[in-house]
Amino acid sequence: MRKQTNKKPQLFTAGERKAAGLAILAAIILTLSGQALEAMMRPSLGLYDANTAAVASIPNVIEAQPIAGV
Repeated sequence: MRKQTNKKPQLFTAGERKAAGLAILAAIILTLSGQALEAMMRPSLGLYDANTAAVASIPNVIEAQPIAGV
């Protein structure tokens, strides 16, 4: 007796699916490594980059106020 198989026709070959998977994986790795490198190499923002609770106020400096009557 012959065994019946219900195979669907494949749109892509196994090699094409493997190449696409590797391309997606490479894109993900490249993106994540770029983001990690950017986070390590970004310029310092000075006081704006620090935690506001940890930054002491600068002595003799007052906050900017709008000019009255303009």
